[in-house]
Formats: sequence, C-alpha cells, structure tokens
Amino acid sequence: MADGTQKDLAMGVIAGCIVMVVIDLLIPFAGPVIGGFTAGYIAKGDRAKRAGAGMLAGLLAAVVITIAVYQRLVYTKGMAYLAGWGTGLFLYLVIGLYFFCLGFLGAVISLAARK
Repeated sequence: MADGTQKDLAMGVIAGCIVMVVIDLLIPFAGPVIGGFTAGYIAKGDRAKRAGAGMLAGLLAAVVITIAVYQRLVYTKGMAYLAGWGTGLFLYLVIGLYFFCLGFLGAVISLAARK
C-alpha cells in the first residue's frame, strides 16, 4: 500500500470516528451513516479500502461511545439499567454492530458520490 493511501485511510477513519461520535449524540441514526460517508469520502483507494475505512471508523466510534457510557461521561436514559460489563455486555456488542453496519452503509453511499 502506498504511503499516501495509508495516510488518507487513517485520516478518513479518524475523521469519520469524530463525526460519528459528535453527531450520534445529537441524532442517533444519522451519526454513523454520516461518519461512514465522511470516512469513505476522505479515504483514497479502491472500493474495499474505502468501505473498510467506514467500518473501521464505526468500530472506533463504538469503542469511544462504549467507554463514554461505561464511565458515565454521557448520560443516556438506559444507563441506569447497565450493571457493568456483565449485564451490559450484550448492549455493548449491539452498539458495536450498529456502528459497524451503519458506518459501512455510509461508506458505500460515499462510493457513489465520489465517482
């Protein structure tokens, strides 16, 4: 992989993650899709690399949101039901899958936009 492509991929993943986290706290469904779109649009390369940028941004954003919820940095209505890693593990896995899939969807949309 060329050095410029690696930098563009990393920049796309980081930018997409930031967009996902910020927008997801305001508009839950739109955050991962817009963040995946951003990651896929910034990343250069073939379709697989750009779609991978959206998925990686989704996974990174899921980790950030999970840590923020677990550390009680972000208040959500369902946070009272989380009893830590035991009971809430399923919810954390669902959050990860949610960000992963919608980040991929946003990256696929960006493929059509950047032709």
